[in-house]
Amino acid sequence: MTTTESDPQTAGPRRRAHQVADVVSIASDFGVLWIAVSLGQVLVGRASLAAVVRRLGAAGITSLVLTRLLKHFFAVPRRAAAARTTLARMPSSSGFPSGHTLAAFASAVVLPRTRRGRVFALMVASLVGWARVEVGHHRAADVVAGAVVGSTAGAALAAVLR
Repeated sequence: MTTTESDPQTAGPRRRAHQVADVVSIASDFGVLWIAVSLGQVLVGRASLAAVVRRLGAAGITSLVLTRLLKHFFAVPRRAAAARTTLARMPSSSGFPSGHTLAAFASAVVLPRTRRGRVFALMVASLVGWARVEVGHHRAADVVAGAVVGSTAGAALAAVLR
């Protein structure tokens, strides 16, 4: 146990941060977070159901294909997370790049219809990346790679879908 973990001043905030990371990580599993965002766009009248399904489908399929190809190509073992307690599901795939982060950034670029929406979505995508490191499922490099690939793929998709 490190000094920080045994210090009563920091133990509570650290535990709360880990709980937030757990919730964010679970919400980003299988695109649930981005499906909810998309349904919200339809419910408030910012997008049609057809447009949301097209954008969500494009981001989801592209993210899945890129994640599978890159994880297979690099085959970097996932970091050991035995010391961490988390409710978030530990994927059985290799760790590089972070698929959750790749999908989050691709979705954050493709789904929002406004610049302000995109900025907010990119902040949420960054939160997903932080959560994946915080719960112990990834190294920072895994998340950065996922963010770069996801943003690039999202920008290409957004250009095609406009």
